[in-house]
Amino acid sequence: MNIKLRLLGEQVLIVFNIFVLFLLLFDNKLVLPYWLQSAGRLHTLLLHFPIVILILAIGMDLFRFSGQKNSTIFFINFSRSLLLTGVLLAGITVILGLFLSREEGYAGDTLQWHKWTGAGIFFMASIIYRLRNKLWYKAPAAWCTAFTMISSLIITGHYGATLTHGENFILQPITSTMQKPPVPLDQAIVFNDVIQPILEKKCTGCHNPHKLKGEMVLTDTLSIMKGGKSGKLFVPGNTAISLLLERVHLPLEEEEHMPPAGKPQLTADEIILLSLWIKAKASFTQKVIALPGGDSLRLLATSVLKPVVDSEALFNFPPADEKTIATLNTDYRTVAHQAKESPALDVSIYNMEAYSIKQLQELDEIKKQVVSLSLNKLPVKDEDLITISRFENLRRLELNFTDITVRGLQALTSLKHLHTLSLSGTKVSYPGLKETLTAFKTLKTIAVWNTELSSVEIAQLQQDYKNITFIEGFKNDGKEPLKLNPPQVKNSTMIFADTIPVQLRHPIRGAEIRYTTDGSEPDSIRSPVFDNHTWIGKNTTIKAKAYKAGWFTSDVAV
Repeated sequence: MNIKLRLLGEQVLIVFNIFVLFLLLFDNKLVLPYWLQSAGRLHTLLLHFPIVILILAIGMDLFRFSGQKNSTIFFINFSRSLLLTGVLLAGITVILGLFLSREEGYAGDTLQWHKWTGAGIFFMASIIYRLRNKLWYKAPAAWCTAFTMISSLIITGHYGATLTHGENFILQPITSTMQKPPVPLDQAIVFNDVIQPILEKKCTGCHNPHKLKGEMVLTDTLSIMKGGKSGKLFVPGNTAISLLLERVHLPLEEEEHMPPAGKPQLTADEIILLSLWIKAKASFTQKVIALPGGDSLRLLATSVLKPVVDSEALFNFPPADEKTIATLNTDYRTVAHQAKESPALDVSIYNMEAYSIKQLQELDEIKKQVVSLSLNKLPVKDEDLITISRFENLRRLELNFTDITVRGLQALTSLKHLHTLSLSGTKVSYPGLKETLTAFKTLKTIAVWNTELSSVEIAQLQQDYKNITFIEGFKNDGKEPLKLNPPQVKNSTMIFADTIPVQLRHPIRGAEIRYTTDGSEPDSIRSPVFDNHTWIGKNTTIKAKAYKAGWFTSDVAV
């Protein structure tokens, strides 16, 4: 490296050290302009470069003490330049990371550990750069600093991965296959044994004391009741204005959809369970058997709690080749044993855009071993069900929110072991379903919520097919008005440089939003109705309320 360039780099390094120390000391008072928010998001892009360069530089530091290389001036200068480059990049990465940490959704002990260990690596590398040319800096010192630096990089990377991917990210594929001992039905508590496992599996990776996404913790009952930055997680007994259900039902591409895109999504049965639990006043102590005999929550909770219907003794097929299973696992398809040492396999396929019939056809080698198949929210067509019918030992099939119709279900009637079928959110109709169900001899449970079937038609089907439990989900019986939740801001940020459109929304279809900008509280007569043509060009306080016939008015949102 040119001497002038190296001296400039060393001066910049001093500035970076002072600036990083300043940011750490005054972190809580830091307010970022909008353009620095975008700069902060470059943290995840740049962080890999200083990691690699610092490891190379530390390795070369060790190498220069071995043999003749110690006297090579070029080698010494090159390793010094490499270390300076790595330290400067580490400084930039730390600064951008501190900017990123000021965004909403980053909080908790994990963030603090990641922040301070990352900054520690930068300060440590800066000190090493200053000391490496001292006469006393020999091989033992180089080995000691190398061990310390690489250990710190691993620890910092662990905390960063936890922030990005959630707790237990590395071991999750293993731990998710470990089954807890079944809880006796007469001892089971709805929340502890049915609801909490759903939260642990799909939510607590990002909402725990160490990673406070949205300032919300879902690992204990007190925190769940408290809620987070966006308010209460749910309103007991009121599914229409519960934040949890609203976020779950948002389109996958929406930024506020939960769980986030790319993470394992809630199944239709899990969504129904959460909805029914909230509708039943969200008790944390109620036992399953305390619910009425025909209650939907009790029926679905019972099906979850009871031991797997198809015990290993009933599986008369050989296990699949483990190498084949490993090959079939991809980013958008998981293949896992239903239980330890069991030959039965559960298959789940994700990602609407990546789906094709080929993903089902590739499972032909394990068609005898697949007993559970989840295809929720995928563009599955009627003709795809012909391929699915080849899974001769299939017990459970989830087709929620797919494109299938009653006409395609005929292909599944050849499955002699199918006992659970989920059709929620599909286009199945009453006449066709009534006729088709006659051909299913082993079907025990069918989910049909959010379909074209009316409550009367579902009741009639239940009467005609007494051996099948029809899961209708929840509905508002209309006995008393419900209170609307407040309008919400849809703008990605409330910081702006130029004139921007105000984007307000309400999760309840047909709700009317009225607003004011003069500080007064909006009413249903004089205040203007909000539309998507409201623009602001300066600091503005907007007050908004939601109105809808048959509902109580929402609280004011500011």
